[in-house]
Amino acid sequence: MSSSSSHPGFTPFTSMCFTVNYVMGTGFLTLPWAFQSSGIGLAILTLTFVGYVSNISKDYVLEAMARAEMLKEKKEGEESLMLPPADDAEKSEHTLPLVKQRKFEIIEMCTLFLGPTGGRAYVTTFSFYMYGCLWAYSSVFANAMAQTIPLNSSDDYAIYVIIFAVVTVPLTCMELREQVNIQIALSFCRFLMVVVIVSTVAAAFNATTPQFNEQTSANGTDWFNISGFYRILPIAVYANIYHHSLPGLSMPVEDKSKLGWIFKVVFMFMFVAYGLIGLSVAWYFGSDIESSANLNWHDYRAGTGENTSNDDDPDWSNRAAWVEAIVYFVVLFPALDVASAFPLNGITLGNCLMGSYYGSKIQEVETERKIVTMFRILAAVPPIFGSLFVRDLGVITDYTGITGFAIAFIFPALLHKESKRSCKKKGRETKTLYSGFFSEGDKFPNLMIAFGAFLVVFVFSSLVYDEAK
Repeated sequence: MSSSSSHPGFTPFTSMCFTVNYVMGTGFLTLPWAFQSSGIGLAILTLTFVGYVSNISKDYVLEAMARAEMLKEKKEGEESLMLPPADDAEKSEHTLPLVKQRKFEIIEMCTLFLGPTGGRAYVTTFSFYMYGCLWAYSSVFANAMAQTIPLNSSDDYAIYVIIFAVVTVPLTCMELREQVNIQIALSFCRFLMVVVIVSTVAAAFNATTPQFNEQTSANGTDWFNISGFYRILPIAVYANIYHHSLPGLSMPVEDKSKLGWIFKVVFMFMFVAYGLIGLSVAWYFGSDIESSANLNWHDYRAGTGENTSNDDDPDWSNRAAWVEAIVYFVVLFPALDVASAFPLNGITLGNCLMGSYYGSKIQEVETERKIVTMFRILAAVPPIFGSLFVRDLGVITDYTGITGFAIAFIFPALLHKESKRSCKKKGRETKTLYSGFFSEGDKFPNLMIAFGAFLVVFVFSSLVYDEAK
């Protein structure tokens, strides 16, 4: 939606909270398992490389957004951002094109720079990916709640799906500005989750009595296990994907010149959080790590004294209240997470569908609340309804996830190349406030496209191989 002067822009802190909620999904809970599978050394290197490449790809999207706005302003006769002829050394950062108040969704930029075929390719790819994610969110929430807090009804799962819909569909129909407090609170929950996981494992390293079941010391794990590379690579990529939401995240920010810095800080925070969790949890639990690490906290029993035997205390009845609180928080975190991530991603999908339907007229209708709400409902309701009937997505989500590689790497690089080419053809400035070393020439964008294509082939082949075994 267009920004309004009656609404103050987001501060950098608020913008970071929203971005963390987009990026840090429940996928990071599989990182310790991936660290253990590939070895912590190889995992850290992979996480570093993927985060670095994802940050470059983020800049490509911001550059395309700035160029789209510059070209549209020129076409519509508004104040031009074209620079007077000057040497690069004379160009001030304050005069370079940057993202302003007009929001360009990815689908709109794909149509503008890649043509109608590019627009259709993106909306198909993105819809396939996002509907799969939203479907999985609903299923994860209902399964986690039904298993942890049973209602003793004939179908606890279905009841929790309905509760999930009651909470998330209205949030999806709201704008980002209208859910600031909710998203900041949930961002704090994510930070607390990282602190709790890392601190409880750190305490277990030095404890004299078992803290998790009967484990008395760290199991350790490998440093390098190349056979597990195919497991850490896609998980590391999924843990850094949010490029499709950059237009929505950028629009409310008050100072658009800080967008590159804001998103870069988020990537740095993610790397530290992912690294701490993956390294500590994988090293402590070793081969006993669950595929979703939070499930290891089912057996957390710090503060229970000498009685640590499951046979003596099968129901963990002597756990202290604060230990029970930690267990419930960590085990139920995926449910809290998807409840905040669903509306954010639903908003992005609804905006994409609306942009695909209205095309060049999107700017005329995106302030119409009824139309916007209709497309948000179209994005949110079908995957929730589907989760009532297909509760274990399994292979479906594995394959829909592959399209995320195109969204995070292939499309951003293509948009960067073609937006730059369009500006050059029309005699416009090609450099933007977000340009850097990797924006020069086509070499790095081409490598980015090749990297995305490699991921698609590599992960698809790995999935097929696993199914054939």
